Amino acid sequence: MAQQGIQMDQERLCCSICLDLLKDPVTIPCGHNYCMNCIKSYWDEEDQKKVYSCPQCRQTFRPRPALVKNTMLADLVEELKKTEPQL
Repeated sequence: MAQQGIQMDQERLCCSICLDLLKDPVTIPCGHNYCMNCIKSYWDEEDQKKVYSCPQCRQTFRPRPALVKNTMLADLVEELKKTEPQL
């Protein structure tokens, strides 16, 4: 049962772009979370349109939102890594 909980936490703490555990997690204005580098790269491809969107819900943003590391999520990812050494 505990293993199921860890698996669910691992899925929730994964980036939907790279499908790996979040690295330098950021939360964008719609509330979805991504690795800092993943969402930067995704938005770099949208630079010409000057409209930036969420890869999950497709909500759009103008201007490009500033990205700030979500320290609480970063701490949760680190805790998960400690409980699952193979991650």
